[in-house]
Amino acid sequence: MINLVNIRLMEKKDIDGVMEQLLRLKHLNEEFDPLLKVSIGNEKEISEKLGRIIDDRENHIGLVAEDGKRLVGMIMSDVIFRIYYDPKYEARIREFYVIPEYRGKGVGMKLLDKLRELASERNIKMITAEFPSLNLLASKFYESIDFKELIKIYSKIN
Repeated sequence: MINLVNIRLMEKKDIDGVMEQLLRLKHLNEEFDPLLKVSIGNEKEISEKLGRIIDDRENHIGLVAEDGKRLVGMIMSDVIFRIYYDPKYEARIREFYVIPEYRGKGVGMKLLDKLRELASERNIKMITAEFPSLNLLASKFYESIDFKELIKIYSKIN
């Protein structure tokens, strides 16, 4: 199965499939923490935002995994200029999702490897990942591939 999965840049034709995966991911995040409550009825805004991300390849790297014509995963990162630090650029993974039946089969690693390859071509030497702090599965995944905790963000709703 993994050998049949193709990794490629995200395109406008992928917006509906990517949005479906993003909403699944966000509902999963909501289970980790009620402060991550998913907004209902904003599919039009999400679609428009995805279109802007796809168009802005200078500041974003979006990839999809497909098996035939079926989207089975996606990864989206922002390119961030780190004015105070070296390396100067990082690709921060903001969204990363593989549909359940493709998990544990190397699809996520193929997405991550392609992201690393594209980042390297652009002289982006650091890859970081942002996810809910209570998502222990994500923590274990990134720790297993030698990512280190870098920053913490605290929140309070007034």
